[in-house]
Amino acid sequence: MPPLHLAIVGHTNTGKTSLLRTLLRDSQFGEVQNAAATTRHVETASINIQAQPQIQLYDTPGLEDAGGVLDWLEAHTTAQQDGIDRINQFLASPAAQSDYAQEAKVLRQLINSDTALYVIDAREPILPKYKDELTILSWCAKPIMPVFNFTQNQDLTAWTNMLARRTLHVYAGFDTVAFDFEGEIRLWDNLATMLPKRDILDRLINMRRREWQRLDTEARREIADFLLDAAAFTQEIAENDDPA
Repeated sequence: MPPLHLAIVGHTNTGKTSLLRTLLRDSQFGEVQNAAATTRHVETASINIQAQPQIQLYDTPGLEDAGGVLDWLEAHTTAQQDGIDRINQFLASPAAQSDYAQEAKVLRQLINSDTALYVIDAREPILPKYKDELTILSWCAKPIMPVFNFTQNQDLTAWTNMLARRTLHVYAGFDTVAFDFEGEIRLWDNLATMLPKRDILDRLINMRRREWQRLDTEARREIADFLLDAAAFTQEIAENDDPA
């Protein structure tokens, strides 16, 4: 079975690379900075199951001017065209090689992927630029699942209402700062509901649960060993030494 191709897309500086590091269990993947446009090219990595690559992940550059791309599409294509045809017309244009080269990289990768995670900084208000991003991404005709990052103490109601109006009813909340194993499992499970076949993601979920159980067992043994060592610890002192 060919691997699942999964693009990670979104605005600049929303935590796309940090999300990938968590999903890959690789703290060295990519470059993370508190600055916009840190990722300039599409970077690739894979998740292996039984030593075979099963999920190919693509870290894409941040979308910086989706509004400009949308203006170009409205000026050079017509609403009578299918969205994917309008996107392909844009990708074949000189604008995709110059003014909107970064956005073009994202759109090309999404078209060549099976599905995508759209990473949202939950601390951000709903701005027009995010709506423009969702519009052009939706025209790529691939399943897209929003993923909320930086979710602690954030009210997602306004965001989820906006996504629902765009028929994006399946989403996940996954804070890359405070790792939540069950949150990651929900992310994979929710994504699986959007795909024609979920076999690969089900195998990944089962593998990750086995890994987590193994780590949990090992951690408990380490703690137990430490407590036994502490309980059995003795130290001899001279008769006239202070016991304290």
